[in-house]
Amino acid sequence: MHVDYICDYSRLFVLEATARNFILALGEHIHIRADFDTKERITRPFTPVMVEAADGVVRPHLFVRLYDNRMSEYFKKLCAGDAISVRGPVITQENLTRAFSGQMCVLVGGGSGIAPIFQALQFAHINSTYRAKHIVVVHCARDTRGLWLAHHIQALKSKMPRLSYHTFLSRETHRLSADLLRQTLAQANCNARCHAIVCGPGTFNTDVMSWLFNIGIDDVQLL
Repeated sequence: MHVDYICDYSRLFVLEATARNFILALGEHIHIRADFDTKERITRPFTPVMVEAADGVVRPHLFVRLYDNRMSEYFKKLCAGDAISVRGPVITQENLTRAFSGQMCVLVGGGSGIAPIFQALQFAHINSTYRAKHIVVVHCARDTRGLWLAHHIQALKSKMPRLSYHTFLSRETHRLSADLLRQTLAQANCNARCHAIVCGPGTFNTDVMSWLFNIGIDDVQLL
């Protein structure tokens, strides 16, 4: 395992696996277990994304946002070469292909929640039925260091002509708000016939879903 110390509040772990032995379908994730000296055990769900690593091999990349909790303490102590306990794939109960069934699709990711959003975007890219779909991606992060998937999304954009990508940085430019989301979707010519997937921290999901409802988009799936 390789560890990239992106900044003080996040880590990027590149797992020593390849597309041959590590496959996640749309909506699938893994459970990571942390064991502590106190015999305490914590398990949390995470979604690695499959992108090319520095060695040119497509590997699972796990972006973790650090908080003031026990699970984050565990991730802070991980070093290159360490092993982690993983169980999966775990299948979500949501039918995420529904988001691509309408005329347009809105994908909103906040923090590490951009990983499942990128997974959905990759699914659309490899599926000829959805590749030409009108898709709007809204990516929210604290600062540019949290946009670690931006160049991968831009690469997909060159192959998906109706994909638009919008970023909001709460510490550098603007924090996403109801008005900014409305303006962004209006510029992208979105309408009430859109389907949406939202993934981020709890309050982020609640706020964005409410804003989408007020815009008239009521088919929203939360991850």
